[in-house]
Amino acid sequence: MPVLFEITIEGFETYREFAPPEWQVPELRHEQVVAIEDVATWLVAEDEDGTAVGHVLLIPASRSSAPVDDPKLGHLMQLFVRRTHWGTEVARVLHAAVLEGAARRGFEEVRLFTPTGQGRARRFYEREGWRQVASIEETPLGFPIVEYRIACPTQS
Repeated sequence: MPVLFEITIEGFETYREFAPPEWQVPELRHEQVVAIEDVATWLVAEDEDGTAVGHVLLIPASRSSAPVDDPKLGHLMQLFVRRTHWGTEVARVLHAAVLEGAARRGFEEVRLFTPTGQGRARRFYEREGWRQVASIEETPLGFPIVEYRIACPTQS
C-alpha cells in the first residue's frame, strides 16, 4: 500500500503546475482506503521487475466524495502513472482494464473529476472517448474541476 500512496502523491504533485501557490497536496490517510475497500476495485500496473508504476481506483458513485444515488454509475479515481512512465501504454492499459471491470460490476457509465488546468489528463480522457458534462468552479481543492463521463463497454 505505501507505494500506491507514493504514486498518488506524485500524481497530486503535478497539480502544482496550475494550482494556487498556497495549495497543498491533500493528506492521504489509511482510514480513507479502509472506508471504501469493501466496494473498491484498485488496479495496479507494474513494470518488468514488479515495481508499481501506476494505478487506478473505481468505486460506486454513491460512495464518492460527491455521492450520486445511481447504482449504474461508477466513479473513477486516481488514474495516476509515475512520470517515468508517461508516454508509455501504462495509462491506456489501466484505463481499458478499469472500464472493462466497471462493466462487469454492472455499471453502465463511469464518471471522473479532474482539474480544469490538468491539460495532459484532459487530453488523454478526451482521446479515450470521455465527454465533459460539467464544470465546477468552487471546490474543496481550491481550483476548478471538470466532470467527465463515459459509457462502459458492453459485455458479450
